[in-house]
Amino acid sequence: MVSTNHVFSGFAFIGFVLVTVLLPLHIKARNIGTCALIIWIGLLCLNGFVNSIIWDHNVTDWAPVWCDISSHLMMGGRIGVQVACLCIARHLYLVTRNITTNRPSQVRHRGAIACDLFLVIGAPMLYIVIYYICQITRFCIFEEIGCYPAYGGTQLIFPLLLIWPFIVALIVVVYSGVTIHILIQRGAGFKTLIQRDEQFCRLLALAAVIVTCTFPYSLSALIVDATETPAIPGPGWDIVHTDISHVLQVPAAEWKAPPSVQAAGLQLARWSFVMYAITVFAFFGFTAEAKKSYRAVLGFLISCFGTLAIFKSQRMRCVPCFSIAHLLH
Repeated sequence: MVSTNHVFSGFAFIGFVLVTVLLPLHIKARNIGTCALIIWIGLLCLNGFVNSIIWDHNVTDWAPVWCDISSHLMMGGRIGVQVACLCIARHLYLVTRNITTNRPSQVRHRGAIACDLFLVIGAPMLYIVIYYICQITRFCIFEEIGCYPAYGGTQLIFPLLLIWPFIVALIVVVYSGVTIHILIQRGAGFKTLIQRDEQFCRLLALAAVIVTCTFPYSLSALIVDATETPAIPGPGWDIVHTDISHVLQVPAAEWKAPPSVQAAGLQLARWSFVMYAITVFAFFGFTAEAKKSYRAVLGFLISCFGTLAIFKSQRMRCVPCFSIAHLLH
């Protein structure tokens, strides 16, 4: 019988491939929010795939450097996906405001681009730096799950770490709600926008779906952490980082043991990025531009394999000739 971890490994790799093939198309479109969303989802799917393969049925600290990278990548991705959605929602709001007010387009303005870049790059990096303040061990290793960030149950984690994914999701909800409200008020402009820009509708629907998934999850995670994890008043920097070099290793029998709140949280966290990857591909993987990109990639691969086959056949023909000439001499 195939284990659930092997199923996850397969789906995580498929999710990585699905979003990776879409990245060149969105880089060409110069949509910072969508590119950041695809990159973060792709990296997190690849990270989950590697971890599930290496730590299948073991908790051995095989690769400490990889775990350092992996755990920090997961912390950055926790807020990175949210701020990428925020960039998309903000972009849609600016486009909608421009259409409904007949103002000159400011969407490509340098200030807007700089703000998007700060959100998708600066915010995750800042979140990773803040994570170190609450980090109690180097990282955790959960059997089947792999490397995982480790932060303590002090009161500081709520204002510094746990609250921000929920706040960003709430801002995305507000942006999306205002955008939809403006479009409903300007019905004629909305119909014109649908006929003229199919990409806008896809982005709006994608933002709505991801927000629908992330907002309840962020709220429930905040509530569970606040109720299940005992919050200790700030004990001081030295006490929090006493075991900073320690690696916590948790067998599957331990983290899957009842009550299953921790197991559900771990599984939901890693499967959510696979679902995001499938959702992104469902919205953008079947467009005419995407199909052209697939044909171009397929043609490139066929030409590469054809060139390799010709090279091998020529090499095989040259070997006997060389041998005969060598014998004659």
